Amino acid sequence: MHPQHAAQVGQYHFTADGDRWWWSDGMFEIHGMEPGEVVPTRDLFLRHVHPDHAERVAAAIAACERDGAPLGEHYTLVDLTGAHRTVTFSGAREDRAEGGVVSGFLVDVSAVQRETVASEVNSQLHQALESHAVIDQAKGVLMLVYGIDGDAAFELLRWSSQQRNVRLLALAERLVTAVEAAGGLSPVWRARLDELFFQSLADEAAAVPTPQETQTLVLSTRSVGGVPVVGARGPVDLATAGSLSAAVAAVMHEAKRSGRIVVDLREAAHVGSAGVSVLTSLDRRVRAQGARLTVLVAPDSSMLLAGGHGLDVSVVDALGSLAALS
Repeated sequence: MHPQHAAQVGQYHFTADGDRWWWSDGMFEIHGMEPGEVVPTRDLFLRHVHPDHAERVAAAIAACERDGAPLGEHYTLVDLTGAHRTVTFSGAREDRAEGGVVSGFLVDVSAVQRETVASEVNSQLHQALESHAVIDQAKGVLMLVYGIDGDAAFELLRWSSQQRNVRLLALAERLVTAVEAAGGLSPVWRARLDELFFQSLADEAAAVPTPQETQTLVLSTRSVGGVPVVGARGPVDLATAGSLSAAVAAVMHEAKRSGRIVVDLREAAHVGSAGVSVLTSLDRRVRAQGARLTVLVAPDSSMLLAGGHGLDVSVVDALGSLAALS
């Protein structure tokens, strides 16, 4: 330990039931005094104990004098300048020819405590910065893949964390690790990113690509024969699954009345794992309301595989009639 951070130690002793004490130079220094500046007494000692701790410390001294109970108190000392110090007060009674004598040590651990606290704060700050960096990396992945801004990416992480009851940091770490293990983007996306990067080196206007219409999920709600139908056009993936979940939740009361709700995905451009997960979760909620959820897909939809998740999936041509569903 660095010398300036070493604990300061003082020694003392006094005769049991006596008022006169002996202090070492260290005792005076801890109290902010010059050695021999005053005559140490019990009253002087207790006057420098913080008022919140004075009664406890006085009782401990009395118990040691009277019963020989070992002294061991941790308290705040107020020195002559008014500064607060954190100290540990220890001692024991010894019976001598001249009577009982209480002796022990006073240790100023303020510097050590400050160093410990500072070290803990630095450690926590370091961890916080590392956590922030990982979350930012995960946000960057989502921003790149889904074409969303930083706030939307964070909300997407937060929503996903709540859906699966996984801590946000743990989720971000898993995502970053998975992306690193996957070896980056596919050649097609690498080529596109290469073009976007070099556009950004040119003038700013040329660097802004035209948004792709297929990136947007358009939701609609209608009623067919009293049955609420939520239609989706566009991709149902991690970036849009939350919107689909909210749209279905908004008509849940109608589903309870009719006993059924339909999610029409025949115009969905893509249904990813996140979409299937949300639909499975919604299916459980609908069943808990005593209703049934049916998912409509086109004949060539990848959602045909969703039957393995326990979903009621019906294959209906784009021109098929919803009213014909039983």
